[in-house]
Amino acid sequence: MIRSLSWLYATPTRGVAFAIHLILSLLVFSTLVAMMLLFWFPGDLFFIDGGWQGLKLVAMVDLVLGPALTLILFKPGKPKLVMDMSMIAAIQLSALAYGFYTTHQQRTVAVVFAENTFNTLSAKANLEANQQLRKLDVQPGTLPPVSLFKLPLLVTPAPDKESYGKFLENILNGYPGPQERSDQYVPMATHHDMIKKNALSHEQLAENGTLESVEKALNKRNLDASQVEFYRFKARYANGVAIFDPTHKRILDYIPAPEKSTNPDEKIEVAQEESN
Repeated sequence: MIRSLSWLYATPTRGVAFAIHLILSLLVFSTLVAMMLLFWFPGDLFFIDGGWQGLKLVAMVDLVLGPALTLILFKPGKPKLVMDMSMIAAIQLSALAYGFYTTHQQRTVAVVFAENTFNTLSAKANLEANQQLRKLDVQPGTLPPVSLFKLPLLVTPAPDKESYGKFLENILNGYPGPQERSDQYVPMATHHDMIKKNALSHEQLAENGTLESVEKALNKRNLDASQVEFYRFKARYANGVAIFDPTHKRILDYIPAPEKSTNPDEKIEVAQEESN
């Protein structure tokens, strides 16, 4: 029995050390993945708003750099082996801490409807915009908390004719853009009527190249087009059409537009320029 357990106390081989390091790295990595998928970049936002990009950065450090250094430098009986392994651990932990911090700062904290479009809002952008508001003696608003698979869905009311001049003046005077004006946010749940006039028609979906993808998404969910509304969305790594459920006041899906497509408003402007 004692002999059969003796391997637990022996110095591991290079391959065993590499395997142990890789398993521990996978445990840490899986924790980050869970946080990103559940809270920081839920649903499709993981791919269109920076989650995948941040994950690749952390994966290079956690799953490649650390275990690879162990495989290269670990040698049973090597002088100062403990020091070498401690250095590797320190380098990996420092890089991981930076990766976690950077990804956390870039996480999506809300989706804001402003300027006829659903816009994703990152924690960093929200922080910088709030600092900018304070410098202008404006008290920022507080975002609703993020919950499991659910981000706050907010609206920045569009200016009316009387306040449009002030709206332009604020932009020229260094105020944050409408999608970052936390002092003006109102919840989508009680202000859906503010955005309905900006819903896209089937003709507009066809013009921007998303109609086929939208229909596939609806068929997958067993939904009819009459049950939902369509709006433009803008994320960090994709633009396109958001499928919105007006009954439950939530976004069901994000449909990225083809890379070379042009939205209807841009096509009208181009046509007018060519005719002139």
